[in-house]
Amino acid sequence: MTPIGPKLAAWSAGLRFADLPGEVVADCRLRLLDILGISIAAAPLPIGTAVRKAGIALGGGREATVIGAAGRTSAQNAALVNGTLAHAMDFDDTHNESVMHPSAPTLAASLAAAEAVGAHGRELIVAIAIGNELGCRLGLVAPGAFHGVGIHPTSALGAPAATASVGRLWKLSPARIAAAFGISASQASGVLEAYSDGTWSKTLHPGWAAHAAIVAGRLAQSGFTGPATAFDGRYGIFKALLPAGTRLDTGAATRGLGQRWTLLETAFKLYPNAHAIHAFIEGALALRGRHAIRPRDIAAVELDVPEEFVGQIAEPRAAKLAPRTSTHARASLFYAVAAALADGAVTTAHYEGDAFKRRDLLALARRITHVPQPRGGAILFSGGVRIRLRDGSVHETFVDEANGTGSRRLDEARVVEKFAATAGTVLGAGAIDRLVALVLRADRLEAIGPLLAATRLPRGAPS
Repeated sequence: MTPIGPKLAAWSAGLRFADLPGEVVADCRLRLLDILGISIAAAPLPIGTAVRKAGIALGGGREATVIGAAGRTSAQNAALVNGTLAHAMDFDDTHNESVMHPSAPTLAASLAAAEAVGAHGRELIVAIAIGNELGCRLGLVAPGAFHGVGIHPTSALGAPAATASVGRLWKLSPARIAAAFGISASQASGVLEAYSDGTWSKTLHPGWAAHAAIVAGRLAQSGFTGPATAFDGRYGIFKALLPAGTRLDTGAATRGLGQRWTLLETAFKLYPNAHAIHAFIEGALALRGRHAIRPRDIAAVELDVPEEFVGQIAEPRAAKLAPRTSTHARASLFYAVAAALADGAVTTAHYEGDAFKRRDLLALARRITHVPQPRGGAILFSGGVRIRLRDGSVHETFVDEANGTGSRRLDEARVVEKFAATAGTVLGAGAIDRLVALVLRADRLEAIGPLLAATRLPRGAPS
């Protein structure tokens, strides 16, 4: 059987802007806008300051821009920093079925690679389309399986997906891109142990994937070789990182490639926390509004949680009820639902500073429990919420698909609104309007340097 790596490499090398459907071009522009807004908002946070400082210290160069900063650095280090910023608040998009965050690694690698060679906007859009499409498709080979063994597919599969973007921007031949897949596969990683204590290593995963993509591209460009069987070989990514016997649908990587665009099924996030939590926030907000529920009225809350997400957002219970850091809190189902019920919203402010230590929210969280539910079909961000009040009444609802996913996809106006909310925590209205205008015509830009320069934080903010 022909390995899938060379097939994906040939498609990536041959794709042209004219091959992209209009809806794909529009989607890529919105992904760019969304990631830039999240990254700008994350830049002044402690995690943003730390990764930016480290990224610049790792090596010199002026190939690429660090989002939010005045300085430039090497392409690989800019990719490392920018990919980490994109995931720092857990606010970046998710492809439901594969549980991949495709845009963070793809955008970080594509922006750095494009700027390094002076690529124009259309080439950037093509690169985004390639990386996001391959990220989603590789995730569909074994949907949900990586999380089950504590590996983040955004890192493990995001690296080769972003490698295709880099290869296309640098005009590598199909053979060189296939070799780069093999090289980036050897850098595939993403241990999810940070879920246990809320440290920052999970947020590094898209940054490392983007860094790996740039390094793999450089090596392949210079003639370094890598196995064509990086995906489906005896020791390829899937067989090396997943348990023996895991069902693999390798055909999902190439089936209908270029005709069916799986990237269009990727969901934007409305809340800055784990996507598996969103349906529960939505359900809690709906019941709160419908029945004028106040925290003091609540006796207990029970949540029906798809079993594949229990370990990420609901267990171990003691840790989820007492998050140690804001990153830890972003993966706490109970904290988020308590915030929704108490405040009528869940925003970035709930994860800033020591907000996650609010006594009223943690007390309410202790009244919330979960019930694991077996998955009946495809992975969906769904969930059930039952609230029992002190007067004995019970109110419940079930959210089939969280807002922003599937048939409830966000339109351009809503993504622009989110961008204004995220970037607006740092930038003024004029800067926001300028960035929106630049991104929404990204495919008509002669160079992307001015766009990235417009992300610089105002004077006085950490940079």
